Amino acid sequence: MKKILLFLITLALWFVFAGRVTIEVFLLGTIICSILSLMFVDNGFKLVQMKYETKEFLLKIYYILLVIISFIYDVFLSAVRVSRHAFEIKPSFSPRTVRIKTSLENTNSMAMLINFITLPQGTLAMDFDNLSKNYFIHWIDVHSDDEAEIKKARISKHENLVSKLFG
Repeated sequence: MKKILLFLITLALWFVFAGRVTIEVFLLGTIICSILSLMFVDNGFKLVQMKYETKEFLLKIYYILLVIISFIYDVFLSAVRVSRHAFEIKPSFSPRTVRIKTSLENTNSMAMLINFITLPQGTLAMDFDNLSKNYFIHWIDVHSDDEAEIKKARISKHENLVSKLFG
């Protein structure tokens, strides 16, 4: 049962990463996913059980899905905003460099947060200060100079989800 479950999960990921479903992609994916599921079926489930209990593991998967959905939503909105600015006759954007303090402690969670902030269009991470935990980010369109409003508007939901994921 575990082999079939791991095979189906890896095959689904194979189709997602391949981007299309053709007979060639299906056959190659079946071969590769069969080999992977036979190699990792014993170790994969043992590692999950050692590190997390089943309830915690399912909760982590739920938070991962929330983070991914939130990220895709932000990428879509930022693409629309940047496209709107690109086609305006008189552009109304106001680019600024903003300093934002984070409350995250884990290095991996800080790296994930900065990627979620800067991977959508219109933002660029310039620097991170480890001692004071400040991000310096260049935004193409900042509506307010107030640091709290900027953090509340753009970062708070990602910071909460990432802290739950790594907490």
